[in-house]
Amino acid sequence: MELQRVIEEFFSYVHVQPTIVENDGDDKVVCNACRKPISGRAFKYRGRQLFHLTCLNAPINCKDFISHYGEGHDPLIFTKKLKVDGKEDVVCSGCEKPALGPGYKCSTSECNLLLHKSCVELSLQIQHPFHPNHTLVRSMPKKKYCNVCGKSCNTYLFYSCGECDFNLDIICATYLGINSTYDCKHSFIYLFNKAQFSCQACGEEGKELASLCKICQLLIHGKCARFSRIIKITRHEHSLALTYSLHQLKEHLDNNIFCKICYQKVKREYAAYCCQKCDYVAHLDCAFEDEESVFLKLVHESVDLATNAMVVDVAGKIKHFSHDQHHLILSEKELTDDKLCDGCMGLVSTPFYSCTPCNFFLHMRCAKLPKRKRFQHHDHPLALMSQGPLIGGLFRCYACDNVRHGFTYTCDMFSCELYLDVHCCSIPETLKHEGHQHSLFLAINSNRRCHVCNCTSGEKPGVFVCINCNFALGFECATLPLVARQQQYDDHLLKLTYIAENHYEEYYCLICENERYPNHWFYYCTECDFSAHSECVLGKYPYVKFGSTFMVEDDHQHPLTFVRKTESSHPCDACSKNFDGLAIECTECKFNVHYFHSCLKEITNKFPSK
Repeated sequence: MELQRVIEEFFSYVHVQPTIVENDGDDKVVCNACRKPISGRAFKYRGRQLFHLTCLNAPINCKDFISHYGEGHDPLIFTKKLKVDGKEDVVCSGCEKPALGPGYKCSTSECNLLLHKSCVELSLQIQHPFHPNHTLVRSMPKKKYCNVCGKSCNTYLFYSCGECDFNLDIICATYLGINSTYDCKHSFIYLFNKAQFSCQACGEEGKELASLCKICQLLIHGKCARFSRIIKITRHEHSLALTYSLHQLKEHLDNNIFCKICYQKVKREYAAYCCQKCDYVAHLDCAFEDEESVFLKLVHESVDLATNAMVVDVAGKIKHFSHDQHHLILSEKELTDDKLCDGCMGLVSTPFYSCTPCNFFLHMRCAKLPKRKRFQHHDHPLALMSQGPLIGGLFRCYACDNVRHGFTYTCDMFSCELYLDVHCCSIPETLKHEGHQHSLFLAINSNRRCHVCNCTSGEKPGVFVCINCNFALGFECATLPLVARQQQYDDHLLKLTYIAENHYEEYYCLICENERYPNHWFYYCTECDFSAHSECVLGKYPYVKFGSTFMVEDDHQHPLTFVRKTESSHPCDACSKNFDGLAIECTECKFNVHYFHSCLKEITNKFPSK
């Protein structure tokens, strides 16, 4: 089978195939290549020529002999000196350059066919930037006309595309280098009359002003011709080069190439930005939108991102900037009641640090968070703060849109008003979540809906998508706690569950008693067979530390407390409307008001600070 493959490959450009014959022991039979006797098996060519198996295979390895280069010629014989004695201006029949040095010549004395050794060694098939969307095959076409230089050539060697009737002579083929890893250095001219055409860069069809490359006849939109050839973006460490076809750049990749910014497919036949050092590929528009933020990245790339916020005092005791009035003590004992970590607002698990008199708890991992951190799709480092800028230390996370207490990463260099909780800021670009069987990739500029909550990312930093199936996951659902407590209905910890626990036709939440969608994640207790919506288990404002107190010294003299209210609670003392969620209460003055209104300002005017 291997021998047959070699035969077929070697003679793929010739219409005559050799056959294998057995020599009967006639010692007068000699090889037409090396002129040595043949014994045993041999190749029979054109019914009369015999070759050793090794001699016929030798030209593939560029040794001493090459067989027919085309119809009408006897075998070519290797010679160390191509130039014919007594003849001036002898040129190679392949490239029309002077025939000097080693090469091949026709074994028939009357034939003037000469070929450089380098011309003979050219690949049978190439991918070339002058015709990037199809493979070019080495041939000797009847119409010896090059579509690139526009000249009629006497050369024997061309690369051709039969589908497009495209011919490329060997001189033009080597102009940029065969199998070049760089695109054609396009020279565009503008066609000022609008024409109906399909752009070969972006694939969009319409009647617009076009640009035509004088070298390779590439026809594209005028706007597509203005894209920078080399760009630097914040999302990738290397520079990206513009290419108008991926065929010659990414031969080792399969057909499923995804933009590393939006994670939509990139078509090989259209333009894209590519990294010459790795497999990073991006759509033109996606990469161009990020190019403007490069300067900020370069300014801040020297910032130390490794230093954490924890200062070790002695073994088992630390000082932390978020609670500098007391030391925090390390503990590995399980708590008897549920406590929230003041860093991430998740249930406290061992090991953790605590200040018991202040009811302050901190996971060990949260204590070791770095003081500065980069967010994947932001253009400068973020600084760690112990609380948010809103009244009582709250903030709204830019990624998941939750209002919460806890640590936040924000920009302290520019007034961009970006706040991220520690979960969203630390989530990797490639996410392996136990709720889905494939890896998920962070895609920006995407309007895909989250399969868990059916919401779109909108202006948020993006959505995690699966490139193997039609699955998307928003930040809010990607950061749902794996376990939660709902003491009013179940004494056990509830586990986040991703598939229906039974085969009923209908699924219900045992808290709100409304139907559940079987595709949506929910919380479940196996011991009690208890299932409920995630929003019903977590409630409104699940990351707010209810019961915590704070002072607004300029507005009120007493401590204020975060409390949870319902529609059946006492109305707001400022606007007289019913509650449903977050409220602020003063036990001394006997008032409670809405948080997200001007109610607090109105009520504190009645109780001025001392």
